[in-house]
Amino acid sequence: MKVNVAQVRRNEIGKAHFDLEEDFSSYDSELEGVSFTTPVRVHLQVINLGESLLVQGQIQAELKVICGRCMDDFIYPLDLTYEDEWVLSSLASEEQSETAFVFEKDEIEISERILEQIVLALPMRFICSPECQGLCPVCGVNRNHTSCECMIEQIDPRLAALAQWSKRD
Repeated sequence: MKVNVAQVRRNEIGKAHFDLEEDFSSYDSELEGVSFTTPVRVHLQVINLGESLLVQGQIQAELKVICGRCMDDFIYPLDLTYEDEWVLSSLASEEQSETAFVFEKDEIEISERILEQIVLALPMRFICSPECQGLCPVCGVNRNHTSCECMIEQIDPRLAALAQWSKRD
């Protein structure tokens, strides 16, 4: 996914729009349990601010993920806003070198930058729906598809000794 900012940098009040699309399935092995089902679409607006470029846009993708409760696969739609500051390395101040995206040439490869934004937006655990009942801790059946008759007796471990008290008499 490449963006050429030469024309925007040359024009003091330069502005450009980019609509990009790329297959990110090659990154599936890096994201355990997550795979891209559609190409990632990126819509960017690049604005020349003089010493730097302001980049704003949207990142859209669909991911195939595994529910953390029931272990079923489901499609997780992703729609992120993206905002970044890009600075040519020869113009970058010390502060910008640490906070902005520093580039060398006018043609910028942004795939890694987009993947980074996607990974940062992912939840710690995917849940297919708020109503997901998960797996039965006794027999392991998916309670969304099958009901089981397992009795789950929940005893607070701090009060387990009291449960034995009535059995002593």
